[in-house]
Amino acid sequence: MRSLKLNHLKLVFLFILIPFYANSQSESESDTITNINSKDIDDFSFLMINASYTNNNLEYLSDLSYVTEKIPTLFTNLSYINKTGLYFGGSYANYFNANTQTFEYDIEAGFQKYFDNGFDIDIYYSKHEFSGDTLLEAINYDHSINFSTGIDLDGFYLSTDLSYLLANKNNFFLDINFSRFIQIDKILFKNDMILINPSISLAFGTDYWIYEDMTLDEKNSTGIYLLSSGYSFDSFSYEGFDIFIPVSYGINNTYLSFSWLYRIPGDKYKFLGWENQSSFMISLTYFLNFSNK
Repeated sequence: MRSLKLNHLKLVFLFILIPFYANSQSESESDTITNINSKDIDDFSFLMINASYTNNNLEYLSDLSYVTEKIPTLFTNLSYINKTGLYFGGSYANYFNANTQTFEYDIEAGFQKYFDNGFDIDIYYSKHEFSGDTLLEAINYDHSINFSTGIDLDGFYLSTDLSYLLANKNNFFLDINFSRFIQIDKILFKNDMILINPSISLAFGTDYWIYEDMTLDEKNSTGIYLLSSGYSFDSFSYEGFDIFIPVSYGINNTYLSFSWLYRIPGDKYKFLGWENQSSFMISLTYFLNFSNK
């Protein structure tokens, strides 16, 4: 019985990873390109239009053989960023090859500020909705409050992201990121460039969301199984290590990007059946600037 239960957990947890991968790629993609415009925020407001596709090939060990689940996903995002730092927008994701039509969307509003000393802050609220196959739902929540701050250290960037997700059981997440921003101008034309932004991240978070759909007996047995093996349960703990490499080619205000993500779960999550995972994303982003004049 325990073997059957663990194999089921492996499948469920890997499906839960899908939105995390895609959202991480989509947000980092937008942040990388937005940094180009940060110095112009005092002079310009702009509209950002983004469409992204990710493959989401997830591998896990079932019995003695590896199984691959393919859930390709299309993301779209439309955001307006005002020169004052205020912004609002929305995003939509559609999951293909799901058992039923599956999609989610977010509507958000926030404020970002870049300072002359390289320091920046970003705080925003998001309203979240999900519909379809619940195996693809990362966390069942309706609202989130997010805060990030970072500092530019001569081409290197150190940042921290905090997220508080409100639901039946609230969850808190913390990411610590370190990246390098590389820009190469005039590749083929005088107004084109290549942007490379490799980064690494340490992820921490509460695990309440994992047990939300379990019965009381299932949750208790899982807790005993974790605690007896030396792992935390129903707590805030280390989640994993991410390597993220986006490469973008831009002409004027249009950017075509390819991103690769690799996640190494923490020991606790590997114990529950998670495997190292990788995925890629292809994105097209367009900025429409509005002059201050």
